[in-house]
Amino acid sequence: MNRLAFLARKVITPETVILDGVVLVEGTKILEVGNYKSVKFSKKEFSIWGGPQYCLVPGFIDTHIHGAQGRDVMEGTKDALDIISQSLARHGTTAYLATTITASVEKTLQSVERIGNQIRHSRQGAQLIGIHLEGPFISPEKCGAHPAIHIHPASISLLEQIITRANNQVKLITLAPEIKGVKDLIHYARSKNIVVSLGHSNSVYKDAQEAISQGASNATHIFNAMRAFNHREPGIIGAILTNPNIWTELIADGIHVTPNTINFLLQSKGTRKLLLITDSISAQGMPDGYYHLGDSQVTVLNGVCRNSEGKLAGSTLTQDKAMKNLLNWSKLPLQEIIFMLTKNPAKSLKIANSKGSLTPGNDADMVLLLLNDLSVHTTIIKGKIGHTIG
Repeated sequence: MNRLAFLARKVITPETVILDGVVLVEGTKILEVGNYKSVKFSKKEFSIWGGPQYCLVPGFIDTHIHGAQGRDVMEGTKDALDIISQSLARHGTTAYLATTITASVEKTLQSVERIGNQIRHSRQGAQLIGIHLEGPFISPEKCGAHPAIHIHPASISLLEQIITRANNQVKLITLAPEIKGVKDLIHYARSKNIVVSLGHSNSVYKDAQEAISQGASNATHIFNAMRAFNHREPGIIGAILTNPNIWTELIADGIHVTPNTINFLLQSKGTRKLLLITDSISAQGMPDGYYHLGDSQVTVLNGVCRNSEGKLAGSTLTQDKAMKNLLNWSKLPLQEIIFMLTKNPAKSLKIANSKGSLTPGNDADMVLLLLNDLSVHTTIIKGKIGHTIG
């Protein structure tokens, strides 16, 4: 069985920071975590990785990503998902939800079936752990880059078809809390252990609060494709910011949300309920040009993605870049930012018993960062080296 010892000047678990730390890995699991002096291991039995020039953190988890490296998750093919997974691993992402975009019923069913079948296959790069169904049960007024023509009324029957065709791999669904029939849709999704996220919504405060009381626990890319906050009608944003239990996605690229607004969000929401997602599309890791988000063409100029109507259409962000952006824009210690990339998303998806922290028994998903600039050097996915620059 594969036995590895990872050494680092700092090990951020992220609950604690261990100086001169060691993480032992056996097979796909973490065996032991501690200080170099306290963790006993034989260099004959363990292959040694890392050293004093590194910081070791848990692998990043992206709950919202549409594509990378010229490929879109809606393709659903092994080739497309392999390329996306390999690209993500280069940026420290070790697990992700393939995120769909609103499309025709036929296209949606075809895509989720392909993705669901691919989840059972191992691949080089980040682990595909499920599907995030973004749409079609959203608001036409706040559809963003989602084609309004394919928005669908709340339908348990359609959601049931999607879940079945996806081989029960839908783990998260974004929906608008104001649409007719949403209460039954939330209850059905929760009965299938699907996390419900509020987004692409023109909801008033009351409707958002009711959806939360019915089981919605997350919010999709805060501030974007949402009814604007108003001091007399705080709307969906007011409900999200004032509820301490809502896990909240943030696109920290400085385009979707400005640095000043991010600091406002940090002060009002704190760090332990925020998820640093990318919402990246096929243009991630590619030069400016023309790309696709589902069936829609997107123009990328200076790294900013817009559809034919000029609306923002996803991003080119990576999670390691989001980490560095937060370090530059806030006064947060690295440990708190690592929470937003690892433990928080794992807890929000209810997989913290296997992912999101460097804990004995958890999957050996880790990232070796160079201490001098926090760039990704080595990505480890379930005990295997998924990427290294060395």
